[in-house]
Amino acid sequence: MTKVLVIENEAENRNIFLECLEAEGFDVISAENGLVGVEKAQEHAPDLILCDIVMPELDGYGVLTSLRQNRA
Repeated sequence: MTKVLVIENEAENRNIFLECLEAEGFDVISAENGLVGVEKAQEHAPDLILCDIVMPELDGYGVLTSLRQNRA
């Protein structure tokens, strides 16, 4: 099953993404900010990451930079 990580700080938007993706049969993981998203990406190794750009803690560009530093 394809694993998708959704990183979105707005709970309502995050829930919409989760519902839509789960309805299509994806295994979905969610994170409420960039820091948690990076941790979950490293822990679960998703096939796809959908990430908001404007977030507190760590923005989408910071998530990308962090993940690129750790190629695993």
